[in-house]
Amino acid sequence: MPVCIAGITAAVQQYSPKIVFLTSPNNPDGSLIQEAELKAILQLPVLVVLDEAYIEFANEPSRIKWVQDYDNLVVLRTFSKSAALAGIRVGFGGFPLGMIDFLWRAKQPYNVSAASEIAACAALSNMAYLLVSSAQATPHQTFVDLCLVRR
Repeated sequence: MPVCIAGITAAVQQYSPKIVFLTSPNNPDGSLIQEAELKAILQLPVLVVLDEAYIEFANEPSRIKWVQDYDNLVVLRTFSKSAALAGIRVGFGGFPLGMIDFLWRAKQPYNVSAASEIAACAALSNMAYLLVSSAQATPHQTFVDLCLVRR
């Protein structure tokens, strides 16, 4: 399902929000925000937060590197899917450099347990594990796609 650029633009103009949250791929329908759609939204005078929790299930790369080119883009990810670590409740994000000082001011102390931090760091230091973990999740997507097609 395509993103309604006109609707988002109208809402930003009418209500002047500070943040627009988007998901790609969307849960539960799996729709992806196309490159042109995201670029159009990034032209608006608003912070765009892109939640990519399910990006491992998509056939498109993450847009986390885009934060280097857009100072109004934040991309959020999770270890729940990519590292099969849903129980530790740890995520990460790509942020424009100009935003980092503000994030550190708002961050609560000890907001991640020691066990969660160790598990996340171990996953990040083991790319082979991350690749295998992501690959194991993909067959479930194929099964769900087949069930949907049969209906």
